[in-house]
Amino acid sequence: MEQPLKIILFTLMAVFSLTSFADHHAMPENGVVELYECDLNDGASIEDVVNFGRSDFKKFVAKQKLSVNSFLWEPVAVAPPYQDAQLRWINYFPTWADYSKAVAAWTNSDNANNQTALAAMTTCNKPVFATSMPIAQMPRDKKKPLIVGVCNLNDGATVADALNYVTPERHQNINKMLGTNNGGMLWVPGFGLNPDFDFLQVIAGTQSDMMTLFDGVRTGKVQTAQAAYSDQSPPMSCHWDLSNSYSLLN
Repeated sequence: MEQPLKIILFTLMAVFSLTSFADHHAMPENGVVELYECDLNDGASIEDVVNFGRSDFKKFVAKQKLSVNSFLWEPVAVAPPYQDAQLRWINYFPTWADYSKAVAAWTNSDNANNQTALAAMTTCNKPVFATSMPIAQMPRDKKKPLIVGVCNLNDGATVADALNYVTPERHQNINKMLGTNNGGMLWVPGFGLNPDFDFLQVIAGTQSDMMTLFDGVRTGKVQTAQAAYSDQSPPMSCHWDLSNSYSLLN
């Protein structure tokens, strides 16, 4: 996709608000996503990092009165070139001002113990940023399957086509036909990213609901639900990655 169209895509999605929100990510409207790709240090496990997030990090967030929601993604099946990270730490902020406050609090010398504890378990790249657009509310489960669609617009497709296709109404129609309550959001690349995709679709739900979704794709029930909703062809092509999502603060 040409660079001007990418700029238009980012601008439109960044200002496009939806009335529903993804409680899984605690975002009532478009928000700031901060993403760290990390490896585990020798002797550390995913469970160690999750336990830190749900204890010392959670206490830090409460003490500092930060507006943030945080998750750890454990990769299960992730396609190149993003398969190497052993975990992803995701922070969601309502605004950039909230992000700035959190960074100042985390890097303060008074927080050295937490910095040292996390650094002992993980080695992380510098963060990258995205804008999140909520599509549908997600369950508050402590652990849930999460899939990410890595999407590119088809030749000739426009930004309006994508926005008119990936809608809360289409998402909820699939939920209705499957008897599920899966939630979703869109991510648009921001700072620190020069990706080979145009946007990401994030879908998560309970273990049972996500297995129903996967079986619905396997049997063609999801495709039937898509066709029943409208005869609009998808204006993008996506490949899908699978992770386990651990809620750290809820």
